[in-house]
Amino acid sequence: MRSSSMHELDILQAIGDGEKVTKRDLLHRASIAGRLADRYLKQLVAKGLLKVKTAPTRRMLYWLTPKGFSEKARLTYEFVSYTYKMNRECHRLASNMLHDLASRGGVRRVVFYGAEPLAEVVAVSLVENEIELVAVADEDNIGEECAGHRVLSIDALDGLEFDRIIFTKSSKREDVILRKLLETKGRVVNIIEREAPEEDEG
Repeated sequence: MRSSSMHELDILQAIGDGEKVTKRDLLHRASIAGRLADRYLKQLVAKGLLKVKTAPTRRMLYWLTPKGFSEKARLTYEFVSYTYKMNRECHRLASNMLHDLASRGGVRRVVFYGAEPLAEVVAVSLVENEIELVAVADEDNIGEECAGHRVLSIDALDGLEFDRIIFTKSSKREDVILRKLLETKGRVVNIIEREAPEEDEG
């Protein structure tokens, strides 16, 4: 699903049935930056998906048109289908990777870094590979619940016994500094990357 479609869906979903909302409310509900929101609001109005009028105190009010309701439903279905396919593919990749870790690397205990939906998908694959999830860590979500665990800080991993850190924070997949910090706690494996086979000694 294209990012532009995702942004349009975020805005359309932020407006309830028969509701008229201000631009400020839309920005808060859809969590989209001001300039980006302006661009998409103009596009949605131009497409006939939204209506807009000026209210007192120079506020702009937006509401869905009948065409907007239909597009909202279509994009929602597309998003659900996309999410299902993505989760199924993530589960397949996770199962293959965890099988390799267990059978070739002798991995039996892991921690996750990343309290995101990806972690919940990967957790399903642990049981079938007889791997125990020891803990979940995520500096952005400390104290929350994920995959049946209360989320810890990175420092809280000290003293825990585990074989690998499974990186499940897709939103920070390219964060090199975070990766290096985690590597001071244990060997890190990205869920969508194959771990290089260990070389035989001697």
